[in-house]
Amino acid sequence: MFSVGLDVSFNLILYSQVIVRKDNKPLISDKTKEIIFGSLLGDAKLELPPRGLNARFGFTQSVDKKDYFLSVLNSLEEISSKKYRETSYLNKRTGKTYTNLNFWSKSLPILNEFYLKFYDGKVKIVPLDLSLLTPIALAHVIMQDGSRGSSKGLYLCTDSFTYADVQRLSQYLIKKYNLKCSIHKSGGNKRIYILAKSVETIKTIVLPFMHKSMTYKLGV
Repeated sequence: MFSVGLDVSFNLILYSQVIVRKDNKPLISDKTKEIIFGSLLGDAKLELPPRGLNARFGFTQSVDKKDYFLSVLNSLEEISSKKYRETSYLNKRTGKTYTNLNFWSKSLPILNEFYLKFYDGKVKIVPLDLSLLTPIALAHVIMQDGSRGSSKGLYLCTDSFTYADVQRLSQYLIKKYNLKCSIHKSGGNKRIYILAKSVETIKTIVLPFMHKSMTYKLGV
């Protein structure tokens, strides 16, 4: 399925803490793994450079979310250089100029493992194993793709995923976190809707890990 030229014979370490560095510290921390995992379910992406061996992690946010963007950049210091770019573009349809912030991580073997989990060819998918969808990871999904519904529920804008992917993610949230979820259509896309009765449950799970600038998505 994954015909991307990656060597799949290495020992997967995403779901375990394997000591590989000379200073006896994990290759990357659990927190870093969880932020990467949640962000890949959100706005982040992975890329295999044409002439490179290892994947790199890319993250983009609009400039109005700069505080949150910088918090992600700083939290991922194990894989990033802390440098980012600010770019502006003119949307011909609206006639407005928009500004985005973007950073790319270093190209690292550990990110190949995420690539194997999150990509089918070059298409991003919801992984079969969602055990890294911890409260930290879920907080980042909400901060990136969460949107308050008109009935005080919470949408997860899972527009880029297939129905099967969205269904798998919804079922995991139901079973793991005991949330009341349904799947709604939005144009030709599918979104997860977390009912208002479960938003209080969500708050207890993720608020400790949410950036203060993004808590409005939970009505705080």
